[in-house]
This record gives sequence, structure tokens and C-alpha cells, in this order.
Amino acid sequence: MSDLYGVLGVAQTADGAQIKRAYRALALACHPDHHGGDKRAEQRFKEVNRAYTTLGRPAARVAYDAACAAARTRARRQLRGTLATLSASFLFTVSSGFLVGLWLAQAHL
Repeated sequence: MSDLYGVLGVAQTADGAQIKRAYRALALACHPDHHGGDKRAEQRFKEVNRAYTTLGRPAARVAYDAACAAARTRARRQLRGTLATLSASFLFTVSSGFLVGLWLAQAHL
């Protein structure tokens, strides 16, 4: 999921007027008519329009913020699961090495 606030260059706490001002400035700067068929400018213009379409409507903005919060929660849960797996693997490896060392010490006595 792309950061629509970053696309417009505003903070998540920005109000509707700040979002609209940022959109208008970027739309004017990135408009394809001002760049003579530049595909990157056209793509950037579409990206800015998509960001404003979402963040400019209160209901869509609330839904976007909720989806971002859910994605962050999923990422944190996945990270915790990965860390738990790595920790368990590390402990298993260390304890196995310790037990093998004890066994070898006993075998050579």
C-alpha cells in the first residue's frame, strides 16, 4: 500500500484545506500538458490525483487510515512471529551444541 500522504507531501494530521492546497500545487507542477508528453510526469499526475481522490473525501480517508493501521498491525504480528521462530531456532542450536559437547566429553573419558 503506497503512502498517499507522502505522495501529496502532507502530514497525516493535515486538514482538508492543506490537502487541497498540496494537491493543487502538485497537479499544476506535474500536469502532462506542461511537460510535453513526458510519461513520468503523466504517471506522477495520476498518482497525485489518486491520492487526492482518496484523501480529499472524508469517508475514503477514514477507510484508508483504517487499512493502513491494519497493515501496520499485521506487519508487527508477522515480525513478532519471525522473531519468536528465530529465537527458538537459536536456543535449539545452542542447546544441541551443548549436549553434543557433553556427549563427546563423556565418550572420551
